[in-house]
Amino acid sequence: MYKNIKAIAADVDGTLVVKGGNLTPKSRAAFNKLHKEGILFGIASGRPIDNRISDYAKNWGLDFDFDFIIGVNGGELYDTTTKKIEKYYTLSRETIREILEMLVSIGANAIIYKKGYDEIYALKWDFFLEESQKRNESFIKVGTVDELSAEKTGKVEVHLRVSQKQQFLQMLKEHPSDKYSYIQTFEEGDHCTIEFMDPRVNKGLALEKVAEHFNIPLRDIMAIGDMDNDIGLLEKAGVAVCMKNGSPGCKAVADIITEYDVFHDGVGEFLETAFEL
Repeated sequence: MYKNIKAIAADVDGTLVVKGGNLTPKSRAAFNKLHKEGILFGIASGRPIDNRISDYAKNWGLDFDFDFIIGVNGGELYDTTTKKIEKYYTLSRETIREILEMLVSIGANAIIYKKGYDEIYALKWDFFLEESQKRNESFIKVGTVDELSAEKTGKVEVHLRVSQKQQFLQMLKEHPSDKYSYIQTFEEGDHCTIEFMDPRVNKGLALEKVAEHFNIPLRDIMAIGDMDNDIGLLEKAGVAVCMKNGSPGCKAVADIITEYDVFHDGVGEFLETAFEL
């Protein structure tokens, strides 16, 4: 059905896998077969690019390495042909400080990735960090605003309880800025994540770079996502697929909404049908 597709870019958490989970056998088999037939495959994540994320292909049991990795919601791109990480529009130290001071004023926590998941700085210790440390075995340092804003970074990540979200979003509306944008990237149970980035950064920006690097028209790329941080990715792709469990905003820009959600192998079921595997 999609004979023109030359590459697939897919979000990770909430799309390919349940957060912290593994690729399902059906999805694994589909990607292995499609890649063998010449379709490139890469992931497009909010996570920083480090050895952990590049090891996903092996850990998921894929027969190949990712052809590209989009990280930090489009702020980073790793191309396996050049083996280099490109970074786009990092937040300045001054902007990071401005964001952190605003968060401190309301008692919110913030996370800065210094060296991917290997070294994380946070304003304080909380249950979100405890869960992250269990999953990723990260080195986590609790530091001051000065320490967290000592270097430029791709994003400032804020973890909230869902019950705090509306108050937090109202505060952001009352403190508008053209130095950064913010977007919700995850929500499950009582856990909500909102991330601050340069306004020019989104996954669609990095997808344009993928198209340039591999000389593939954007119309020949399929993108799969579930949350608002995937909207730019889906808007740029020739075929835009949103998960059944996706956000209203993501569904609104999609060409296709999967029949099944991430908990019921939505990607594997979709690929099997769409490519007649």
